[in-house]
Amino acid sequence: MTNADRVQLVTLSNKTLMLIKDLMSNRDRINKSYQSIKVSIREMERVDQATGKELARLNKAAINGLLKSKTAIENRIMKLIEEDEELKNIFELVTSIKGVGKVLATELLVYTHVFTRMNNAKQLACYCGVAPFTHTSGTSIKGRTGTSNFANMNLKSTLHLAALSSTRYVPDIKQYYERKVAEGKSKMCVLNAVRNKILQRVLAVVKRGTPYVENYLEINLENS
Repeated sequence: MTNADRVQLVTLSNKTLMLIKDLMSNRDRINKSYQSIKVSIREMERVDQATGKELARLNKAAINGLLKSKTAIENRIMKLIEEDEELKNIFELVTSIKGVGKVLATELLVYTHVFTRMNNAKQLACYCGVAPFTHTSGTSIKGRTGTSNFANMNLKSTLHLAALSSTRYVPDIKQYYERKVAEGKSKMCVLNAVRNKILQRVLAVVKRGTPYVENYLEINLENS
């Protein structure tokens, strides 16, 4: 409310980005439908295996159709990015980072408006809901450090999956994660640090305009 007089309506200026955003939303709806059917089948199989198998058979066409539609949508998104020189260049920079896949790169392009907004690490971390905040009251009450719930939850979820994957398959992050957990840090705290490191690397390659090179573009993991 303090800044209500300065609020401005934000719109996507790039028509291609608008279309990609709509396609992303459609893909999310398909994913939810797919997961809903698969979960219901698994739950039934636990209760009655024969009925569960029958449901799987009856829903096979629907499941295959959803997967086919999802693939078509993802191919269309990639084609749109390929056809736009600016999007293509930045997409290639972002996906040069180990652990950053096509989905996360696409969401970052759309939600940051091709990094023209939220173009520093603190802003982007807040938007993704991974910036650590210390809960305090006055000078005497200090709570645990946590993250805010006011965030883009879709982007936060995708970033979380990327961080999980990085702790398993990206050597330096895997080493960092295992070392910090061995030191007694909570897994979620270390994982959140990894999420922040991914965002820092993304912004670094975008600002530099050069792909990520292992052991060249280094983020100091020791200071987290």
